[in-house]
Formats: sequence, C-alpha cells, structure tokens
Amino acid sequence: AGPSIPLFYNLYRDRCLEFDEIFAWEGLKQDQEKWWGPVPEFLKPKINFYNFFIEENSLKESIKGEKEPPKASVLRKILETATEDDFVILKVDIDGGPELEVVEAIANRPELSRLVDEIFFEYHFDYDGIFFGWAENIKRPLKNKNVDDAIGLLHRLRAAGVRSHFWI
Repeated sequence: AGPSIPLFYNLYRDRCLEFDEIFAWEGLKQDQEKWWGPVPEFLKPKINFYNFFIEENSLKESIKGEKEPPKASVLRKILETATEDDFVILKVDIDGGPELEVVEAIANRPELSRLVDEIFFEYHFDYDGIFFGWAENIKRPLKNKNVDDAIGLLHRLRAAGVRSHFWI
C-alpha cells in the first residue's frame, strides 16, 4: 500500500483533486520505514495506516448488511467516516482476504454505493489455473469465479454509480 499511495495521490492531483485523508491497511507486519519510505513528507499527516488484517462478515451477511460489521472492517470505516459530499476512492487488493465481501457489499447496498465514487479492484479469480503472479499467500482464491464474473461485478458497480476499474 505504501508504494501505491504516491501513485494515486499524483493521479488525482494532476486532475486538481487533493486528498484530505487516506486510509491504508496492510495485514502482514510491515517494516515501518520501508512502508512509509515512498510516501512524501507532506502527505504523511493525511494517512491513517492500519497494520492489521481487515475483517468482514460473510459474503452473504456483507451483501445484506443486516449484521454489524466487525471493528476491523473497511465497510464499517466507510459508513463511520464518509459522507455523500466526500470523494471516496478505494483500491481493493486484499490478497487472501475479504475483498469480494467489500466490493459485492458496495455493489449491492445503496447506503455504501452512495458513499464510494471510484474503485480500483484486483479481482483474484481462477483463470484456467493461471495465477498471474498473485501473492502466494492467497488462502482463498476465488474458485468458481472467472473473468465474466469479474466484468459482471464491475458492471454492477458502474450501474450503482461507482466508477470501477481493474487493478493489477
């Protein structure tokens, strides 16, 4: 996450959009100097960095939204901190984590899709056994999910008003 923050910051700054806050998670223990190293000094005060794995309810529960999300939930953080007036961008690349729970919930729940403007999503699907160099620590590759499922999800996000892109 640390290395991609300047990339996203510059991408949007070049379009006259400045971030007020950045929330970043890394599940695996990070060397703090290495993680923060590529981040410019002026940007560091805007970053809320969480060095623990996120947790979400099951896919079905996340989509329904009837059960309160765990404390370490991205969905919970969005609901607690974002407003419809904010410009919210998500980069979702949770190798082995609940990425589908997060993105499907946003696609299916208007109270979330109204808060999220843009998503960059690395959808870890099964493609004829090819792993595309995705991290070895992916504990739950999305078996029975394929490129059509990935495109369909991005289509549903766009239909819900969320600009959606693949991230690789």
